[in-house]
Amino acid sequence: MQKSQWRVCYQSRVGPLEWIGPSLDDELISASEDKVGVIILPIAFVSEHSETLVELDIEYKEIAERLGISYYNRVPALGIQPKFIQCLDDLVKTAVQNDRQISPGFREKRCSDDIHKCIVQEISGPC
Repeated sequence: MQKSQWRVCYQSRVGPLEWIGPSLDDELISASEDKVGVIILPIAFVSEHSETLVELDIEYKEIAERLGISYYNRVPALGIQPKFIQCLDDLVKTAVQNDRQISPGFREKRCSDDIHKCIVQEISGPC
């Protein structure tokens, strides 16, 4: 039976506690055994930060090299891609126009008239 050409896996386990699986470590071992390259697409990250720049780009790349994986690359996060920013802008504007919450734990607060409306965390107080 042929393995899937893609897999969802997880990294960033801290300490000895059991974490969500399968782990990226295990998937790199599997890729090494299957003699296939690896492209990492961090679907949960929208910007570059320590987990992408250090863990994925440096630490896991070193693991892949030690395992003899011939190709390892990470797809850049969405960051400031115009279509992504436009989508976020559209979602916020629609939510504000419809007086809806953006997500649990956030609520709408009215700001001064010249700012219109803003979305802030419940605990942060007035805009």
